[in-house]
Amino acid sequence: MKNYLLFLSIFFTFNIGQAQIKYSFDNYGWNNLLYHSNTNKPNYSNIDSFALSQKIYQIKKSKTYISKKGNVSYTNELTNFDNKGRSNQRTTSADTGRKQHIYLFANRNYNANGLLQSSFYKSQYTGRTEFYTYNDSNKIIQSTYYNQKAKFSGQTLIAYNNLGKEKRVIYFNHKNQISRSYDYVYTSNGQLKQTVLKNSKGKVKLVTDYNCDNVGKAVQKLKDTAKICATKSYLPNGNIITTTHGFNYNGKPYKTVEMSDSMNQLLKYEFYNGLKETLLYGTSYTYASGKQIKTEVLNMYNPKKPYTRITEKDLNGRITKDESTYQISKSKQTIYKNTFVYDAHGMITKEQSFKNGKLYAETVYSYIFYK
Repeated sequence: MKNYLLFLSIFFTFNIGQAQIKYSFDNYGWNNLLYHSNTNKPNYSNIDSFALSQKIYQIKKSKTYISKKGNVSYTNELTNFDNKGRSNQRTTSADTGRKQHIYLFANRNYNANGLLQSSFYKSQYTGRTEFYTYNDSNKIIQSTYYNQKAKFSGQTLIAYNNLGKEKRVIYFNHKNQISRSYDYVYTSNGQLKQTVLKNSKGKVKLVTDYNCDNVGKAVQKLKDTAKICATKSYLPNGNIITTTHGFNYNGKPYKTVEMSDSMNQLLKYEFYNGLKETLLYGTSYTYASGKQIKTEVLNMYNPKKPYTRITEKDLNGRITKDESTYQISKSKQTIYKNTFVYDAHGMITKEQSFKNGKLYAETVYSYIFYK
């Protein structure tokens, strides 16, 4: 799943209140913060409504790993929130029994209006500090980056049109020289019409056209032009199928197929790659007796050895089943299973991880609350 997300991701995007930060690495050190039942909700905002409503000050995740030989090691993760529900500090430490050390530390600083002013991330191998500047509409117009040695490592400038949409994004390298830029063209009703990628010398490298026409429907890639075309079909039972053809950032063609029902519930999502339209990833959802059952099939690297993950959730969004199967060979499988325990507020208190039925990790969650 991580590889699939990385494969699709071109930019890092998340919201800050009314503002939007794009093309930023601030999410370093803040991913995968799982602690309450609604785990499907994207955490694009620095304001965590659940942490705010429950008045959470700190979450502690204590994870115990058990090796095949019975050796035990530990990691502890502390995440702090301010009284506005904003995550502002995160620390992860490890204890192998021989050595204890902090291998991740991250913090965020906000101004009086709740806008993120700076963020800091440091691990054993790298570090990064970012500073942000906003316009009068609280939209980010500049991100400046420094490496672990506090040396300038680049910046991003963003300009907007009169509708508040990105008009141009310019990337600068560690020498403060333009490395590339994107121009955005919109239709009269504000829909994205075209993006233009230019290199460091201002030469057009790729034009991506989002207009669907007779040519676009049979998506074609020219030397420096790509068509992105989405078409919808409506089935008699009310289901809607959306098929999108396009090209990824490497210039390779792809196709996505998404099916939803009349209640706008996602039923199926599939991602195909290349001219041969090889299925890389597929997800199907069924809904029965108030439960959501999600089945993922991933065969990105080897179609003969697919990965399957089944996740079931109850009406409250709590995961009741999480099981992954790796097909090693025709006769051999590796099965990972996670179980969860929740309190009355829907917050996870314990997670256990099994490999082929044998416990190999246990995570205990504890909370400190504002009074």
